[in-house]
Order: sequence, then C-alpha cells, then structure tokens
Amino acid sequence: MKVGRIVLLTVAVVLFRTWTYAADCNNGGRYENNGYPAVNGTVTDCRTGLIWLKNANCTDSLDVTGIDKSLGKLNWYDAMKWVAALGSGHCGLTDGSSAGDWRLPTKTELMAMVGHAKGRFTNPALTNAAGTAKWTTNGDAFDNVQNFWYWSSTTPTAHEASDVYMVDGGMWNSEKTLLDYVWPVRAGQSVTFGSLTIE
Repeated sequence: MKVGRIVLLTVAVVLFRTWTYAADCNNGGRYENNGYPAVNGTVTDCRTGLIWLKNANCTDSLDVTGIDKSLGKLNWYDAMKWVAALGSGHCGLTDGSSAGDWRLPTKTELMAMVGHAKGRFTNPALTNAAGTAKWTTNGDAFDNVQNFWYWSSTTPTAHEASDVYMVDGGMWNSEKTLLDYVWPVRAGQSVTFGSLTIE
C-alpha cells in the first residue's frame, strides 16, 4: 500500500511540475536556453525544471580538481569531483553558479531527459528545444551531445553506477572505473505543497 502511495505521489509531482513549467518555458517547448538573448551556458528542461549545462561535453580541466578532462570522458569518481568543482567562468557558464551548485544527474533525471525521445529518436535519443523532433545541431538547445555513455550519480552497487547510452536512451549499470561522459545538472525552481517542498 505504501509503495502505491509513493508511486502515485511521484506521478502527481511529475505531472504538476510538467504543467507548471510548460506554460511559461520556451512557449510550451521542451528546453529553453537561459539568459536570452545572450545565453549563459545553461538550459532549462521545461518538463522537470532542472537546469543542465548547455555544453554536453565540456573539456575544461578545473584547476582545483587536478583532473585532466581534455578528452571529455572520466571515470565515475573523477566525474563526481569534477562536477562538484564546476562554476561560472568554466564551460561557457556566466550564470553566477559556484562550486557545489552542480552535480551528476540521478538515473531518474537522465531517464526523464531521454524518455520522450526513446523509441522515436536515436543517435542521440534526445529531442530538439521544441520537443518536436530529434536533436541534430549545436545550439538546439545543447552543444556537443555525444553518442556514448553518460554517468549518473545513482549507485546500485558499491562498484557500479547507472549510466545512459545516448545512442538509444538505454540505461545500464557500469563499473565506476570505466570512462563515460559527464553532463552536469543543478536544481531549478522548487515546487511546494503546503509544508512539503519538492526540489
């Protein structure tokens, strides 16, 4: 019974959030470049309210981490450190964010990103900014989307983390020592139900 209530609440929250953002975000489209007309390096997902890094393969090596990201891919441990150090002034960001604002997305957040495209679009399983067709070009709304694996923060076992295969939107669990791409995310607005806040 409790599981049913949790699922129902989750569905209700997702639907409410979808309605909340769709009405005033990119004229009802899927993604909106922030900071218009001079974009600030971030993109809002109008369905979830999450804010994604516009550059889906930033290769900036942040001085504080000592991690070489020049090839794009990192193991999961380095990916966690790298996103935690990300902030304005790197990866095209001019949004005023600072270290600690960015993180790896959860498995659920990655699934929400590819869910609408999965089964309809491949290479990558991602829609354009309007949400009406496949993402095909830089600037609509993301740049440098890779047809490869992207890490999530979800860890089903001590040695594995969930990742999404952007070619077809498939979700897997991979050894944390493997090299995947990193697509940082941070929270957008929050939704409040009485005294309960969901962020």
